[in-house]
Formats: sequence, C-alpha cells, structure tokens
Amino acid sequence: MRAIKNFRVLVVVATLVIIAVILLSLVKIFQATPPKAPEPSMALSKPRTIGVLFVRQSADALEGIKMGLKELGYTNITFKEILMDSQTTIEDVENLTKKLVGEKVDLIYATGESRAQGAINATKEIGDDTPIVYLSNFHDPVAYGLAKSFISSGNNATGVARNIAKELERQLELLQKIKPGIKKIGVFGRGFVVQELGGEFLSELKGRAPKFGYEVIEYTTGATPPNTGVAFGATAAAIKPGDIDALYHIAGHFYSTQEVAETALAVRLRIPMVAPLEDLPSGGHFGYSGDFSIAGKQVAKMADKIFRGANPRDIPLEYVEETLLVIYPVRARLAGVEFPGSVLEIADNIVNNR
Repeated sequence: MRAIKNFRVLVVVATLVIIAVILLSLVKIFQATPPKAPEPSMALSKPRTIGVLFVRQSADALEGIKMGLKELGYTNITFKEILMDSQTTIEDVENLTKKLVGEKVDLIYATGESRAQGAINATKEIGDDTPIVYLSNFHDPVAYGLAKSFISSGNNATGVARNIAKELERQLELLQKIKPGIKKIGVFGRGFVVQELGGEFLSELKGRAPKFGYEVIEYTTGATPPNTGVAFGATAAAIKPGDIDALYHIAGHFYSTQEVAETALAVRLRIPMVAPLEDLPSGGHFGYSGDFSIAGKQVAKMADKIFRGANPRDIPLEYVEETLLVIYPVRARLAGVEFPGSVLEIADNIVNNR
C-alpha cells in the first residue's frame, strides 16, 4: 500500500512539473511574440462619401468636420463640396440635394439652416432616408423647424447650433467694458439683412439691448439686390458722428462686402464695431460667437455615430461647445477704440493686423 501511495505522489509531482514547464514555455512564446495590433474598425476604413452644402463664410465648419473625422480615425472619405452664396434659394438647395442623393452619398452636411431645411425637404419629398447633419448658425433649430426638439429631431437629420441669446448678451456686456457710456447701437437691418439668415439675430438684438440700457437704431432700405450696395453707401453717408455710439454687424447680408464698408464707417464715426467670427476677418473690431471649426468637429462625432448605425433622430442636437472672443486691436485703434486690459486678458485670440 505504501508503494502505491508513493507512486501516486510521484505522478502528481510529475504532472505539476509538466504543467509548470508548459506554462513557462507559453510565457516565453508570448514574450517573444508582440501582441497583434487590433484590426481597424470597418466603420473607419469603409469608403464613405459626404455631400457638403456650404457657403464661403462657413469654410471653417467644413474644415472642422474633415479634421474631426480624421482625428476619429477615418481614412477613406470623399467630400463632394457644393459652394453656395446668400442668393441661393431653398429650391436650389432641394435640387442640389436630390442630385447628391442620386449620386449615392452616404451623408449630407449642410452648414446653415436654409441649406439644412432644403436638404430635409428634398429627402422627404422623394422618400429618401439619407442622413443629414448640419450647423445651425442663425436660428434656434427647433423654432426654425429643423427638429421637433433638441432630444429628437423626428426626422433624418441632427446637428449643432449656436446659442444666439447667450452670444448676443455677452457681446452687449463686452461693449459696456470697451466703451462705457454707450447708449445707441446702430445696425443695418431690414432690407440689408437677408431675413432667412440674420433675421433672428436682428430680433434678438432689438429685444435684449434695452435690458442693457441700449437703444437700437436700425437703418433700413427698400432697395433690392444688386442695388443694396449703393443703398448702403447712401445710408452710411447720411450718418453723422454722435448719431450712434457703436455698430452691431449681422452676418447674412445682401451687400456681399458690407462688413468692410461698416468698418470704414466705424472709423469715420470713431466708434467700436462688433461682428460675428465668420465676418470678423474682413471687418469689425471684436467678435464673440461659436467657433465654426469646433462646431464642425462636433458634427464629425455625430457623423461617426451615424456611420456606426445610429439613426439621426436618436442623436440629440447640441449647442456649440466653445465660444471664442477674438479681437483686432490694431483695426480698432484706427477708429479710436482701445481695448481695456480686462478685455485683452480674457481674449481667446488677439489678431494684430488690419
């Protein structure tokens, strides 16, 4: 019996030794062989085509979605870009959208409410479910009719919007810091502004400015394109120093280079001028608004969800994650405007050219 018992012990010991040898061998093999890199996601490498409906002023939003998708790892995306202007009608957008659908694009990106609305209208009309992502620049997307709510659009689209009320109130606060004592803010409104683009900003300005003690002086015209440039010149020439204390520039105007002409007016009147970031490179002294490039990257994340199978109606709408204060002190100085240190120190970007 003792011999049998000793034999069993030897068997167990031998088994343990064999197991130990095997484990050591496996460890050496694993150490000698580097782990295999994970296979790239099919969603990232699959060929995709994105149709883009955009205008010159929103070029940064286009670059933003490109950068965003690249950062997410997408390597095989083709962009079909259609450049438009402020004269492009919703009907034009609808026809161009149908063309993109016919070309079998995987996604439509619209930088602006009217372009988004045209794309939504067109896909609904032809019974197509091509997903749409958009940037809402000038309006609340729900009030405009692009979505039923921020939680769910109720259609084949989703997007990112600027918080107009928040941006405008901050701009008015900054004006108080830049030039205390401002009472009258001039704005080129009805007839100069394309209602479908800048109409909500104009309404918000009129509604919120009195809360800050400002009176809005609106300049209007009955002229129609292409005569709005001439009308602007005549209207601006009649404004005398002291008539207004600041200029508020609204993007989306019939006169294509109006921001440049308003900047010249600000120099003559010696007053500060606020402009949205999309027009600021051409005119104005400072701007505070949602950054198009950042918004484009937000839209890229939505596109990523769609490419991975999500339905646009299930992707909540978002506000632009980051707003920037950009100032042009050299340009402002030409109008006799100096930015106080309290504004300079909070600026996200200071551009020292004209």
